[in-house]
Amino acid sequence: MLHRILIVDDAEDIEFLVRFCVNAYWPDAVLEMYDPRCGIPEKTFNWSRYDLLLLDYDLNLPDQNGIDWLRELIKDDHLPPVIIMTGYATDKLSNMANSEGADGFLDKNKLTPETFANLVRSVIENPSRIRQELSADNKAEKTQLLKAVDKQKIIQKAKIDSPTTQDFEKTRLITNEEVPASISPPDNVQANNNVLQTATQNKPVLRESSTTTARRITSSISSKIGQPESITITVPGYIIQSKIGEGGMASIYLAEREEDNIKVVLKILNLKDQGDSNLLRRFMREYKLIAQIQHPNIVEIYERAFASDFAYIAMEYFGYGDLAERLKKGLDSHTAIDFLHQITEGLGAAHAKGIVHRDMKPANILFRSETSLAITDFGIAKAVESQQMKKQLTMDGELMGTLYYISPEQIMGGEADQRSDLYSLGVIMYKMLTGNHPYVGSNPTEIFEGHLNSPIPLLPEKFAALQPLLDGLLAKDPDERFQSTEDLLLGLNWKEWT
Repeated sequence: MLHRILIVDDAEDIEFLVRFCVNAYWPDAVLEMYDPRCGIPEKTFNWSRYDLLLLDYDLNLPDQNGIDWLRELIKDDHLPPVIIMTGYATDKLSNMANSEGADGFLDKNKLTPETFANLVRSVIENPSRIRQELSADNKAEKTQLLKAVDKQKIIQKAKIDSPTTQDFEKTRLITNEEVPASISPPDNVQANNNVLQTATQNKPVLRESSTTTARRITSSISSKIGQPESITITVPGYIIQSKIGEGGMASIYLAEREEDNIKVVLKILNLKDQGDSNLLRRFMREYKLIAQIQHPNIVEIYERAFASDFAYIAMEYFGYGDLAERLKKGLDSHTAIDFLHQITEGLGAAHAKGIVHRDMKPANILFRSETSLAITDFGIAKAVESQQMKKQLTMDGELMGTLYYISPEQIMGGEADQRSDLYSLGVIMYKMLTGNHPYVGSNPTEIFEGHLNSPIPLLPEKFAALQPLLDGLLAKDPDERFQSTEDLLLGLNWKEWT
């Protein structure tokens, strides 16, 4: 049984993934994070509080890794079972971890609730042979250091302190009903005391996982008033009204928040029957990335939470449809330029945070009103981050985005950056002005061929003045495009377009 788990990792997103896996089998377990920048815990650290230690191999420290820490920590007899984690597992690294006394080895990229539970159970039932031998040696050494007179004192004290039959009978008289309801479990009391002591020392060592207080969701038949019986998912605090879509990673529902009756969109990711843990990472990173941005042209995120078999994000509801619907009716040039301004400013806010959307298209541009829009669906967005994160979240040759709006470099399996979003914006611009896609075909190959090799199409005569802007967005070579949203805005503001 797992009650408390300590995670030593410099990447916060691992907390989301572990919480998802733990909830499936141990929903009441508490997770705590330890920042490796605080250094190896001191000898007085209370390891007996934990049932499991998840220790990352790459601690992002200049001269230390998880194996180095394990060599020191393993000297403590109270150290719980240790599982070494890594985002780039190899047999060599696994063998090294085992030889140094790790009880288990975990590949983050293959982590699912089932594989995690199987590994944890195996670790608890079959502790490391090296750990057992080291523990036996330590006990033998400590026993030899005791003098005969000290051993006798210990034996005598044990006899004095041993409970008598009378004491046992007194204990039996205390029933569960007599125990005050306000008494907290000892583990919780100890946890709060330790966290408080740590805080008073001004050392950011431990923080209890925020997800321990996250709302739990169950996939039972709904009993909420106002929620259709056909909706079998229940989310505490929300009344789901209808299913409005199915995305690449999530099911999308329209709901009402009970506390203030405002409409929200719930994106729910069900990973119960899937084995790709990267889906959960991408899904939860959507919340983390967008939460960094406060901009009128970016969707607002209200909250996110986990459950044993799915996670959800609650976000702003847009009641005026999306740009794809608007394009069916056609746009005049003034409105198209106004929308292009807003989209560019929203993208600029994302790019300023190092966030690349990678799936810009009309369906991901929503309207709060007839004239105000915002960018949404950052589910496959990618922050410009470390090589380690790229290894964990990116597959070579993987194509993201929709065919009509995808950039040439994405088709070729290259790196997508801000200029890739600008290319997609160029396709959107052409679509807004003409009602057509710049490159079409009867199959994906023909569409790809257009993106890669066909010349940039000419705009109708009445939009000819905008051709330089389109050329700067749809250039095949990223180096020949606008390099930033600031450059594009300079072009858009150069004169009053009509």
